[in-house]
Amino acid sequence: MSKVRPAYDASADKLKGKDVLVYINYGETATYEAPAWCLIGGQTDAKYDIKADSIDGSNKSSNGWGETYAGIKTTELDLEGVRGKSDEGLVALRDAFVNDEKVDIVRYATDGTAERNWYSITDFSDSTPHDDMATFSVTLEGVGKPKFYSGLSSLSEVTGSAGA
Repeated sequence: MSKVRPAYDASADKLKGKDVLVYINYGETATYEAPAWCLIGGQTDAKYDIKADSIDGSNKSSNGWGETYAGIKTTELDLEGVRGKSDEGLVALRDAFVNDEKVDIVRYATDGTAERNWYSITDFSDSTPHDDMATFSVTLEGVGKPKFYSGLSSLSEVTGSAGA
């Protein structure tokens, strides 16, 4: 009988960034209700922010302490990645930016969660240094309230009829 030792799974309760990908609803049959999710390839980062403006409610009866309230909420998704030679998702984003069209985007994680929202593209840029990979950077600003999903077993479950 050979000797063994148990292995510790440090990732058991953690979500790795590599397990979170961003997709655009783009394809021949794409609708909001029945999306055709197309991967935006080469991703190295997908920073997601939910923010609220600060409203100062401080007054003389605040006992010398400030009173801050949440105002208008917004979402923002900043994507960065390495450009591929043929990336259908990135081309779809660029075309939407050029044509001033909003895009239906989902950020899907293998833990069964996702965030979906309509976005306006407010920045689309790339960098092509002579001694490194060509990269892209895209800023998407949310239009309205996002939908949050949980308990998903696959990306195909992110449709127009689910979520909250």
